[in-house]
Amino acid sequence: MKVKPDIRAITRLVPPSGNLVQGQSELPIDPQLAAEAAAIIAASQNHYGGSEGVEALRKAVAEKIAKYNNIDVDVDARPYELMITNGGTGALIGIAQSFLRGNAALVFEPYYPYHRRILEDFGAKTETFELNPADLSFEKDALLARCKELKDRKEFPLTMIIVCSPANPSGKVMSQTELEAIAEVAKELDLLVVSDEVYEHYVTGENPHTPIASFPGMWERTITVNSFSKSWNISGWRLGYAYGPGDLISKVNAAANVIYVCPATPLQTALSKVLMADEGYYPRLRDTFDGKRRFTSEIFTDLGFKIYDSGSAFYLWARIPEQYNDAIAFNEMLMRDAGVGMTPGSAFADSDDWDAYVRICIAREDAVLEGAMEKLQRVLR
Repeated sequence: MKVKPDIRAITRLVPPSGNLVQGQSELPIDPQLAAEAAAIIAASQNHYGGSEGVEALRKAVAEKIAKYNNIDVDVDARPYELMITNGGTGALIGIAQSFLRGNAALVFEPYYPYHRRILEDFGAKTETFELNPADLSFEKDALLARCKELKDRKEFPLTMIIVCSPANPSGKVMSQTELEAIAEVAKELDLLVVSDEVYEHYVTGENPHTPIASFPGMWERTITVNSFSKSWNISGWRLGYAYGPGDLISKVNAAANVIYVCPATPLQTALSKVLMADEGYYPRLRDTFDGKRRFTSEIFTDLGFKIYDSGSAFYLWARIPEQYNDAIAFNEMLMRDAGVGMTPGSAFADSDDWDAYVRICIAREDAVLEGAMEKLQRVLR
C-alpha cells in the first residue's frame, strides 16, 4: 500500500489562518452550552457515570432522532438501544472490538481514514469499493458482486458494510436509490451495516439525509453512529452516540465499558440542557454552512478547481486546476507560497484515481475563509 499523506502532520505545517486541512469545526462554542458546562463542573458534578451515558442526554438524543430522523428509539429499553459514546470514534472502536475481529468491513472509496485504521488496529480487515471518479456513483450489481466475493472467502470474511452519508471526505449524500441498493445487498448477504451520519445537518442539496436504518428490514441489522463534535463545535469534548437494536448496542456498550468506562459526565449533562432547546439551531447551522459553501466554491471554481456537487457543505471535494496532476506537490506549493493548506485526495484512497483531488474543510470562521481565499487568489491567478 502506498504511503498516504498524514492529515495531522499537514495541519501542523500550515498556520491557523490558512488551515483548510483538518476536518473539525473551528467555530466558537455555543455560549449557553459553555455556561452550562462551567456551572456543572463548578457544582462538582464530575464523577463516574454509566458506560451507556447520562440519562438526561440519552433522552435528549432520542428526542433528536425522532425529530430529525423519524426513528423512534426506546430510551427505556433493556438492553439499551441508544448509548452515548466517546465521540463517533469511540462508537467505531466499540463496533470493531465487538463484531469485526477476524472479519472484514467494506468502505466506499474515497473513504474516511479512521474507518480503515480503527478496524485494522482491532484485528479486522477493511476492503474498499471504489466509486466512479467522474461522479462518485456506483452500480448495485458491482457492489453485490464485490460483497459476495468477500463474504465467501475463508479468511477475514465480509460481515459489514460501512456507509458514510454525507461522506467524509467528499461530502457525498447518498440518494434514496443508492441507499436502497446498499440495503438490498446487506439483506441478501446477511451483512451488518454501520451508518456514519456525523454530517447529517450539513445537507444542502436535492437529496435529503435519509437514515438507512429507516428502510424496511434494516433496523435490526444497522448501527447508526453520530457525533456532536462537528455540529456543536466541541471536537475536544469527545461526545457522540450510537443507536440500533439492543442485541447489537449491548455488545458495543460492553466494549465501551472496558475501554472508556464512561464519556465525560459533566459535559454530557451540559449538552443535555441545550441539545433540543432551540428549534432553529440546526436550520441555522445548515444555512450558515451553505453560505460558506457558496462563497468558497465560487472562488475555487474561478481559480480552476472543479468542485464536486456533493449535496452537503462541511467539505469541498475538488479536482485541482487542470495544469496540475499531483495534489501532494500542489498542496506543498500552496503551503509554501500562500500559507494555505488542504488535504490531498490520496489520503482517502488506495487507487491512483484520486491523486489530483483535494478535500477542503470550510468549517472555519468567515474571516479565516476570506483571508485564505485572498491568499490563494494571489498565488493562483
